[in-house]
Amino acid sequence: MTARHLLVVLSVLVFASSPQAAIAQSSPPASAACDEPSGADAGCAPIHAPASTPHDIISIWGGARETIALRADGTVFTWGLNGCDPNHFTTGLCGKLGDGTTTDRSLPIEVHGPGNSGSLDSVTAIMGGEHDNLALRADGTLWAWGANFVGQLGTGNYTNTETPVQVTSLISVTKLGGRGYHSLAVEANGTVWAWGWNKSGELGHDTTGQACPAPLFGTCSNVPVQVFGLTNPLTVTGGGFFSLALMPDHTLMGWGANNYGELGDASYTQRAAPVHASAVLSHVVNISAGWTHAVALTDDGHVWTWGDNSKGEIGNGVTSTTGISVPYEVPGLQNVVGVSGGDSWTGALLANGTVVTWGYNLFGQLGDGNFNDRSTPGVVPGLTNVKLFAARDYHGIAVKQDGTVWDWGSGMNGELGNNAFSNSAVPVQVLFTAPPQWWLWEPLVSR
Repeated sequence: MTARHLLVVLSVLVFASSPQAAIAQSSPPASAACDEPSGADAGCAPIHAPASTPHDIISIWGGARETIALRADGTVFTWGLNGCDPNHFTTGLCGKLGDGTTTDRSLPIEVHGPGNSGSLDSVTAIMGGEHDNLALRADGTLWAWGANFVGQLGTGNYTNTETPVQVTSLISVTKLGGRGYHSLAVEANGTVWAWGWNKSGELGHDTTGQACPAPLFGTCSNVPVQVFGLTNPLTVTGGGFFSLALMPDHTLMGWGANNYGELGDASYTQRAAPVHASAVLSHVVNISAGWTHAVALTDDGHVWTWGDNSKGEIGNGVTSTTGISVPYEVPGLQNVVGVSGGDSWTGALLANGTVVTWGYNLFGQLGDGNFNDRSTPGVVPGLTNVKLFAARDYHGIAVKQDGTVWDWGSGMNGELGNNAFSNSAVPVQVLFTAPPQWWLWEPLVSR
């Protein structure tokens, strides 16, 4: 988080559906005033009854102050911040919600199709960067939208876009990842590609001579370049300025920034090419990168963390100015089925459908009803029957078995999706249809 402020995930699947609510009807008074805010009290009903969820979210993610969700029908919804923080390189309004506007949304909006026509469809996977989003379509093509000031859209230019555009040259993508200001993809032939800012070697490719646009420093690539020394990873993911890959033998490799030990290789040395994490970490089945730390799940249901620990995100009961460069097994956690790293905080989904969190809590992202940091795992109260969970930026996201979606933490830009612009230290339900406005009331009819 510190590096991010100075310069300016992985969703977990586990799977099911749910009931619809009915609205009681009665006869209105003879003079019901249904075109006024008091319409409900006057015996009126909303023309469009709100639906709480589409019931078929199969992947969830989030970037800086926004959330992205993939439905089983291949369409994508976003909500939250639709611009770029002016402190982040003065990029201004970048349209990262993909709805053809730069307007913040406190309710989910469907991502538009290329050219702002129709809806983006046939999507099989999603990924949220700091100021951009990515979607993989069933035909193997990759589409991106939002900010492009370091080439993170991979389109061969540095132009922001408010609707999806195709990533250059990648036509058989099977996996995607990234975060921060760079993106990652794996092609069907096992090659790994990266694009965006190469500030700390996170692209795994020599981009000497490809200067970033002013006033940024370092080098950038606005088209995908191949990551050297890496083939056939099971998963790729990225943190603020580093990248990780889960290999077929279930070991881990990393490259890029390592100031806090975020590569887990027992050093604090920046790496321009992939290196193996410490041998203490093996049998890995799930990985996720936070901003300057990382978390892994092993096949025995245990959790390992490494990197920055300034807010207690390692989960070892203390905070420290020096990062942890060798993966550490978080005590007391078992039967974990998924892990996710946010910005200076960490979360895990347990087999019983509960979520545990620890680390930074300024915005209430630990979901425990207060705003105090915590350096050991604690259960998110009242959140049960969870099948999907993601710790992103400064907010958490969960989908329950009944299909309802819940967010908590930072919400000042609408990223909680509950028709409000405020933080919440407890989970609140995402509303997938706008609550009815007073001008949409109509008289109830006797039956």
